[in-house]
Amino acid sequence: MRAGTLEEAVSMKPKQLSVWMCLWMVGSAPLAACEPGDDAPPANAVPVRVLTYNIGNPDAEDPNYPLRLKHQAYEDYVGAQIRGLEPDIVLLQEVLPTTHCDGLDETDPALTCYDAANREPPVRRILGPDYTIVCDERRHVECIGVRVGFGTIAGVEPGGYVLSGAPTPDLPMDSCEWAEGTCSNDYCDFESTVSAVDVQTGYGDLRVVHLHPNAGGSGIDGAYTGAPCRALQLEQVFDGLSDHPDTPLVTAAPTLLGGDFNMDPIRMTSPDETALWEAHVGSEGSFNDFSPTDDDGVQYSTRRGSFGLAIDHVLADRASGSCTIFGHDDGFGADPGTMPLDDGFDWTQVPDEEWYPGRIDHFAILCDLEIDFTME
Repeated sequence: MRAGTLEEAVSMKPKQLSVWMCLWMVGSAPLAACEPGDDAPPANAVPVRVLTYNIGNPDAEDPNYPLRLKHQAYEDYVGAQIRGLEPDIVLLQEVLPTTHCDGLDETDPALTCYDAANREPPVRRILGPDYTIVCDERRHVECIGVRVGFGTIAGVEPGGYVLSGAPTPDLPMDSCEWAEGTCSNDYCDFESTVSAVDVQTGYGDLRVVHLHPNAGGSGIDGAYTGAPCRALQLEQVFDGLSDHPDTPLVTAAPTLLGGDFNMDPIRMTSPDETALWEAHVGSEGSFNDFSPTDDDGVQYSTRRGSFGLAIDHVLADRASGSCTIFGHDDGFGADPGTMPLDDGFDWTQVPDEEWYPGRIDHFAILCDLEIDFTME
């Protein structure tokens, strides 16, 4: 929750308004200063703003920055757009990790790994100093940010950055390298990840599960869907695997899930994935999918040129609210009245301008939820 202007407060719901009043009076103090009391909303209606955004791109041929943000001016713009939305929880996929920059002697000051040893990590530059940040334990490319004024990540100093701070289960199948073309349906891409953290707030703990499970592609046996590994990773999230020393990533605490799921539960899913989804999401499960839909109940496309596929999602088990996809209509449906977060960038600063192959190819999803922190 952000203490904004009086004009913004006028449009707020009563429960949001009481938190706004507290934050306005105490300035930038942590949300714990406004924990439930006479002037705060009841614990079963806590406003939480969530952003999930795959900030990678489709340029796998770039020898130094494959699938990652390359131009510093573009990164600067995207970061400013994200920070301007002031999300409490940020889930970023395909982040440029510091470990990559460590192995690259970049001499061009216009590129994102330039002088990496003397600059903040890319994810810190994107989110700024007001976030506690952790990334997955495997490749450090799937990162969770928590706004310091909202809460803290268990085990991490407020405002800290831990490269491998998000506990990440082992891959459920043998690993391969998607980018090197060595994958098939018999393997999991080594970068594919499900991870989770506990976020401690003044209202109680919030479990945050970050998903970027296995993708399809073309590999050693030709085209493949990636579904066998992806289904097992979804099982790690919801149920835990009986033949692995895993417990489910979801817990008894209020739980938020988000990320690039690499599956559309309606248009692109396998029988095993469908069974898991239907058991846990929607009318039969504990979780609601808050990804926005059109008047026919069909989710808007979440990726540029994806022929309408909705593979990015935000789920929660004890929440209400709504989400917006910052996309555009490519002929297959988009959230009305929105444009991609990078739409206002000065494209003359990058090669090929708007057709730049390093342009982010996913759309950001922003959700304003009210989460029930009452333990069941």
